[in-house]
Amino acid sequence: MSDNFFDPTEIDVEIDMANGETGELLPPRHTPESAWAPDTNGDPVGSERRATQDDIILPDYFYKKYMLDNQGKPTFNPSRIFGIMKIFNEKINTEQTFNKDDNVLAEKERAYFDAQVESIVLGQKPLLEVDPQTTGINFLQLATRTWAEFVSIVYEYKESMAEQDPTKEIPEWLIEREDKMLQLGRKARLLKNALAAIDSDFGLKNVSIDEFRVKTQVELRLQRLAEWNYNNVVDTSIKSAMTMTKQANEAMDLSDVA
Repeated sequence: MSDNFFDPTEIDVEIDMANGETGELLPPRHTPESAWAPDTNGDPVGSERRATQDDIILPDYFYKKYMLDNQGKPTFNPSRIFGIMKIFNEKINTEQTFNKDDNVLAEKERAYFDAQVESIVLGQKPLLEVDPQTTGINFLQLATRTWAEFVSIVYEYKESMAEQDPTKEIPEWLIEREDKMLQLGRKARLLKNALAAIDSDFGLKNVSIDEFRVKTQVELRLQRLAEWNYNNVVDTSIKSAMTMTKQANEAMDLSDVA
């Protein structure tokens, strides 16, 4: 076979369409830029709708507790942080309360509370012998998170109680919230008293349940809740939209059959 051969497709043949010449219609060698651009001429309204993300309608309760930042992302409401920290300042120096109607029972409750504090202290001492600094930091973090959750629950409980109809019974979920609030208050004070008993053994400059530390934990907690509630609303909105679309399509199919 001769080496002198050619590929007919390599020859550009000019066809004079104006004078009646015709030729074979072949696809172009290169994809034109127009092929990659979206075609909005056929369905301009539909194209605009598809290019725009559906707005998410958030319920009123979301804006009552949380907000959206400048980028439209969920975050905590600063006014709630202020209210929660006000409760912290009111509670941090209070002591655990005991039975007010029975002095004998109150003394038993107090003795049991003090024994629990001592048990917590005894549980920390073996760890202090190994790594006092890390033990102190971890223990302080536990106490700080507990106080942050406690005062947050107190704020939410008071808020919910203010919204209740005084002529009706308190709902079960709010009674459970009250019980959790009381238990968290007990835990917070147990940790505070235990921390005060061994704070000098940690080898740290400052081992105290400070306001700024609690505020940071409160903000983190509300940030997580804001994101969870927002995502839950978005998921529900998407599912509702999909259900409505499915129902509409089924209705159209039935109308065609009828």
